[in-house]
Amino acid sequence: MEALEIGKDRTDRLESVVDEVTNATLMEFPVQCAYRTTSLVQPTLHSHRGYELYLCVQGEGHFIVGERVHELGAGTFTVIKPMAWHRSRPHKHVPFHRYILTIESRFLEQLSVEDRECAMTIGQWLPEPEHDSIHLQLNPQQVMRLQEILAQLEGELMRKLPCYSIIVKSLLLQLFAQLNRYQIKPPEVGQGGNHIEKQLVENIISYMMEHYDETLSAEKLCEHFYVSRSYFFRIFKHNTGITMNEFLVSIRMTKAKELLRETDLPIIEIAGSVGFQDVSHFCNTFKRLASMTPSRYRTLHV
Repeated sequence: MEALEIGKDRTDRLESVVDEVTNATLMEFPVQCAYRTTSLVQPTLHSHRGYELYLCVQGEGHFIVGERVHELGAGTFTVIKPMAWHRSRPHKHVPFHRYILTIESRFLEQLSVEDRECAMTIGQWLPEPEHDSIHLQLNPQQVMRLQEILAQLEGELMRKLPCYSIIVKSLLLQLFAQLNRYQIKPPEVGQGGNHIEKQLVENIISYMMEHYDETLSAEKLCEHFYVSRSYFFRIFKHNTGITMNEFLVSIRMTKAKELLRETDLPIIEIAGSVGFQDVSHFCNTFKRLASMTPSRYRTLHV
């Protein structure tokens, strides 16, 4: 019986930037599960090694995963592959409750290596190589059952009683089996609104992720995609929950952090390589978003 081929898909230009905190927790134990009702810990695009299973229990908003834009709402369930860029953007002033389950890739592989049925059951709920995510809508009864399993998982991981690792494996198998028992095929959630409009926004996101290091303006993007300025701003914010400038700055800051961690390039060169023409503007933006200067960030992460 061959093991699942996990985490060996293509990687995009920006997917090397990782969330070191999540990776560190997965090194301590390969499964992490948390129920969160507080504001977001990750305000920018990020990626990590493990699969992330994201169940929205209450609230609404948008979820950018790779080059796709998903709608968040009560009962939406998203599976994100390792090293895929993602960022949730819940609507402000609306309670936002979610379960976030992260599983190290090799751990899932080991769960399925000796049992063909387990391999098929788990594999059905992992994104195909050409996709960064699976996104679907569950009904209230299905959400309630998954919540029960996720709550047990969270409790076992917090208490760490004897044999908890065995129970964690059992609960994960229950979760995937329950999904299959619903006889759901993982389709794309109906996004609402105009499908052509959503596809256009995803094309714009793809273009921005490819050309983030260039001088990008709303005018340039409008000209490239043959749309008016007002239409461009309206559909981008409607489909992503953020502005074009917020998204672009998020990409650039994430790439800058990678270069600060992994290279010895001078800060002025890093600023230029991620699309900033003025190093003082880069430093001020970095400090505003990271609460520290680029030099301080580099000192803490080398």
